[in-house]
This record gives sequence, C-alpha cells and structure tokens, in this order.
Amino acid sequence: MVGPAVALPLALALALTGGACASRPPPPGGALLIPLSAPAPWLPEPSDRVAARAAAAALADDRPALKEAVAKLGTISDAHKGEDLDPLAANLVHSTLENPEAYRDASRELTRGWGTDPALDARLTQSVNDDLLALAWRRRRDTWERYWARTFNAVSQPLGQAVFNGFILAPLQISTSVAHYLASFSNDEALPATDRQALALRKEYLARNPAAADSEYVRGQVAGGDKKLAETMRARRLRAARQAAEAGRYRAAGLEARRALFWGPSPEADKILARSKAIIAEHWRLFQQSLEAAPLAPGRQYGPESRTLASALLTTSPGAKPLAPDLIDTLELQSRDSGGVGGEAAYIFALAQYEGGEAEASWKTLAALARQDPAKNFMVRHAIHLLQDPWQNPYRAYREMRTRKRNEEIRWRLLGNYATKTRYPNLPRPLAVVLESPGIAAALATSPLRMIFGRWQKSPDFQQPSAILAYRYLGLQPDGQHAEELMTWLLTYEEGRGNFVGALRIADFLPPMENAKRADLAEAAAAQQLGSAEGIRRPDRRIQALRYTSIEYPDNDGGKLAGYRVRSELETASPQKITVTRDFLVENPRVAGTGGLGINPILINGEIVDGELHPAGVTLLGGLSLRFDMVDKEGDEKAPPLALYKKISSQRMAQLAAMLDETTRRNQLIDPDDTLAADADRDQFLERALLGLVGRPDKRPTAQSTYVYQSMRERYGLVRGRESILPFDLVFQGSFNDFNLGAFPRWRPPKETPDIFLYR
Repeated sequence: MVGPAVALPLALALALTGGACASRPPPPGGALLIPLSAPAPWLPEPSDRVAARAAAAALADDRPALKEAVAKLGTISDAHKGEDLDPLAANLVHSTLENPEAYRDASRELTRGWGTDPALDARLTQSVNDDLLALAWRRRRDTWERYWARTFNAVSQPLGQAVFNGFILAPLQISTSVAHYLASFSNDEALPATDRQALALRKEYLARNPAAADSEYVRGQVAGGDKKLAETMRARRLRAARQAAEAGRYRAAGLEARRALFWGPSPEADKILARSKAIIAEHWRLFQQSLEAAPLAPGRQYGPESRTLASALLTTSPGAKPLAPDLIDTLELQSRDSGGVGGEAAYIFALAQYEGGEAEASWKTLAALARQDPAKNFMVRHAIHLLQDPWQNPYRAYREMRTRKRNEEIRWRLLGNYATKTRYPNLPRPLAVVLESPGIAAALATSPLRMIFGRWQKSPDFQQPSAILAYRYLGLQPDGQHAEELMTWLLTYEEGRGNFVGALRIADFLPPMENAKRADLAEAAAAQQLGSAEGIRRPDRRIQALRYTSIEYPDNDGGKLAGYRVRSELETASPQKITVTRDFLVENPRVAGTGGLGINPILINGEIVDGELHPAGVTLLGGLSLRFDMVDKEGDEKAPPLALYKKISSQRMAQLAAMLDETTRRNQLIDPDDTLAADADRDQFLERALLGLVGRPDKRPTAQSTYVYQSMRERYGLVRGRESILPFDLVFQGSFNDFNLGAFPRWRPPKETPDIFLYR
C-alpha cells in the first residue's frame, strides 16, 4: 500500500513524466542514474592501523617510528592492503630524507620494481628528473644537438637532391649549402635560449644549495653564462638602436643605446646616443625658436593692410563668418610675391580656399609655396609639412601609399621572401645578397609558376595602409572631390579580403548597384556577421551579437539563422556547459561508475534498443542540474539528440567532481598525450562542487565554462601518431616552383620545453 504522503508526489512525478514522454521519451531501459548506496560499515584491518601509525610518524618527523611501521607493514597481508601500499610506504620513508640527491636515488631505485602503479611510477619519475644540474645539462645538450642537426642537414639535403637530379650539380649544391651553413651562425646569439634555460637552472641550484660541494664549479659556469648573457642583450639593444636611428626615431634610438650600455661598454652605442642627443637638442632649439617673437628684419615693416588682415583673421571663423571677398582677392595678389610677405599671404590664402570648400585648389597653392626657397620664405616648411602630413592631406598619402605598396607586391610576386630581406641580417648587405643570389635567381625564374599556383594561397595584405588612409580621407571629407573614387576602390578591396560587412556599408554610399549583386553581398555580409557572433565565448556578448545580426539582416538567411540562434541560446541558457562525452565515460569507467556519476550501465553499452547515450554525453549545467543527451528512437547518432534534464544531489555532484579531477590528473601522469587543458572557470566550478557550494549557481557570464572532456580516440582518432624512435626523418621533397626533387634524412632538432618562451 502507498500512503497518502507518497501518493501525491508519485502522481505528480508520473504526470510530469507522461507529459515529457510526448516529445522526449525517457530511455526504455530504466532510470538514468543508479541510486547512491549507503557506505558499507568499515572495520580497520591491521594494515590500516599500521599505515595510520606510519603517516602519523611522518607528520611528526619521527623517522625511527616511521621505519619501524613501514617494516612491520611489509610483513602484513590482509584484505585491505593493496598492492601499491608497500611502494607508497617506501616513498613516504624516502620523503623524510634531507638530501634531495638521496631522495632522487631512492625514487629511482623504487621505480625499478615490478607492479608499481603507473601513476605512482610517473610521479616518481618526475621526482627523479627534477635534478636542476641534470636539467641544465640536458638544455646544454639540446644546444649542441641543434648545432649537430644543422650540420647534418646541411650535408644530407644536397646529397639527397643530387641522387634524383643528377650529380652534375652536386658540387654546386653542396658548396652553396655549406656557405649557407656557415652564414647561419651569424644569426646565433652568444647565449641561445636553451643555454639561458641552463643558466637559470644553475642559479636556482645555487640558491637552494649555496654550500654544496660543487658550488664553486657551478658558480664558475654561472659567471661564464652571465658574461654571454650580457653580450647577447647588448647586441639585441644595439641592433634595435641601429634600426631606430636609420628610421629617424632618435628618441627610441637614444633609449635603446642606453639599454645597450647598461649591459656593458659599446663604442657604437656611445656614438648613436651622442648623435641622437644632438639631433633632439637641435630639434628643440628650432622648436623654441619658432615660438619666439623675433624683431622684423631691417627695412621691413607691417603696414595698415597687415593690421587689417590680422584683425580679420582674429574676428572671423570658417563656418559662421568667413573672410571678406575683397580680402581674399588681396591675399591672392600678394601670394604671387616670392618674398616673406608673399609666403604668409599664400599660406593664409590656401587655408581660406580649404575652408571655402576648394580643397584641391588649396593643395595646389600650398604645392606652389613649397617649391620656393625656404631660406628666403619661412612659410615654405609649414607648407611642406601640411602637404606631407597624412592626417592633413590623406588623399596624397593614399596615392603615394598605393604606389609604394603596389611596387612591394610586384617585388614579392617576383622574388618571394627575398623581396624584403635576406636570411642573414647580421651579415654585410652585399655578402648576404651574394649568398642569396642563387635563390633569388631561382625565385625570379619561377615567378610565373608561383603566380599561377599562388592564386590559391593566401598572400599578404599589402594595401591595408592604403585603406586606412582612404577611410581617413572619407572621415575628414565625406563629400570631397575624391570620395566616390576612394569608396569604389574600398568596395573592391573589402570584397577581396572577405570583409563583406564593410563592403556592404560602403556600397550604401555609392550609386545603386544591381539588385542581384547587392543581394549576394548582403547574404555574404550576414554569413560573415553570423560566423563572427558564433565565435564569441561569453554568452551575453554572443547573444547580443546574434541579436544585432538578426536585426541588421532580417531578410537574409544569415539573419534569420541568427534569430533562431538567439532563441535557442535563451532557451538553453545555463550557468555552465561542461560536457562529458559518452566515449570519455566508456574509456574512464571510474567516472561513469558508482564512485563517480553513477550512470545506468545500459546507457553506455552500445545497444540502442534499451536506450543509449548520445555521443554528446552528459552536460553539467551549473548548480545541481545535468542534461543527458540521448539517441532518438530511430537510433541515428548523427541526428540531434533528445535532451533529458535531471537534478542530482550535492553528494553525487561532489562525487562526480572529485572523480573527474582525480581521473584526469591520473591519466596525465600515465599518458603525456592525455593532457587536461587549462580552464579556470571549470576548475572553480569543480572546486565549489567538491565543497557542496553549487546549490546557488554562479550566473555571471564570465564564470561559464564550455570545456569538453573527450576520450583519447575522439582527440587523436583511431590511430594515434607516434614519434619515431630514430633521431631523423626520411623526407621526400618536391617543388612545383623549380621542379626540384629529393629524398634525404633530416635530423630532428630537440623539442622545445613548454617554458622556452620565458627565455627568448
């Protein structure tokens, strides 16, 4: 019999379940989750008591008691004692050793035993490898291995090409390869990045062990490394100072020269610093001179017309009260004079023309003034500045930039990577060009082939600076004389680089185009806007961008799809979206089992008839809510899943979070390829779940995680690629550009460590 207190909730549950079955039927095999069972009574065995005494002795730093407990533990055999308890106890004893070298030796000996847990073995291996001097030696060995790989490849590649192309050109190819090999050392720094890693490791060793037996020897190595480091940094700063001085940026050149001198004396840095100071001082002298009110030259004085002009300039404005027409005519007559008065009149007349809407006539007046002698007319330099300033005269800068970038593109099409620089910037320019001459000749000869096959390759955006100047002109003069010309060019440019949104905006300001062409452009713009919106990680900003797309392009497919996406985002919104795929649950049964999620085994047994979890798996929605994505009735795993929502207890959520964290960390120790990507929001949610603090979900958009726990097969496919045990790869090389074939062994340089970016 079912009591009244139970009948009503049961009836409500059946009603809700029946309502849900109409569109989203539950799996026919039963419940989604296995009920949590109460923990079985646990009585400690002798191994448990001895292990507890060993742990207490280790925490109390009582080494004799610890050794006694571990020795006794080795004589005990009961049901609670796992096969890894003895290695763990031995490692506990080793951890009390004060000498790190002794601990590493003991850990190395422990890893040689059989039956050690793979995770424990991996952790012990990490401890063994955590030898600072040994790591420094490995980084130093990486440096020498890179030199060896460079030497080996410099000989093997031309020999392998000679086998296919004939030995007639072999002497030339080998000599060219050797020349490039020798020249490549000019790019090396005194202290490479791997040696800088070794230097940092040796310094850390001295900081930890200042009184070690080999400390004096290590200090000598550190002193030599510091000397090379100073030489490296001085060369870097000196190169930057040299480049800044050549570009006319003397403030930056002086700053870089001071940085170079910080690392040691340098005559070249002293010269650059002195020259930069002199040029900057001369600049400020001229600047102060331009602000001074100097007396008039002998024989020159301002008449009544000058006072009238000055008063007119002070009392007029470009929009409300322009200059009087008779005053403008007077300025035009005076501007024809080649003296100082004529220069001032020409400059003011050009400004009046610009303010009156005659921009082209104004630039012509300034161009005529700029051609005069600056020694006789002080306004010449002001006219030159206006003409050459891209902010004041963007159209001229646009034309010059287009010509310059067009020439750069032609050089790039003809010469490839040789168009801008050589591979050896530290060598004298003539010598570097001579070394690169065979490659330059080959690039020039094969440029037609490169132009044909290069159409399907992405090329650099040469005209981006020109587009910036064109937009600048339109911002200053939207109705200017050249506005339509620039907008027409910008339309072609934006379409060419795939910015259809920008192209559509420009098309709205041009004469009407054909309806079909504009419709295609609008469809492309809507698709681009939709793709950009879908790439936004934060849900609130993603929804905002999708809503804007649906409003901006309501008649296009992309806009309609964006509207549907907005509705879907709002309907499925949740504080978290941490997904655990079905294959991950199958691959890690501890997560799926009763110690983790406790999912019903029939949902992941591969049988559709009794209900099967979709490959998308289970999603943690935040709080205590889960979403189970199920395969539909037809059993089509490629079809959209049927979602079933369930709220679990805080105990089950804490259990799942703990097992996820433990399993992924253990997998990382066993298999280096099974890495756990960094995700702070995921880690925060799991930590809160462990503490039972997810009852009130964190609904901030910035707190949402979309991490997906995937199996190794989902990451790497059916067969995972493995690195060859051989230190070299057999390379088959062919080129459509010069029809050059070759097969040769290429020595692999050592892999860089993850922290290498700190030492570049």
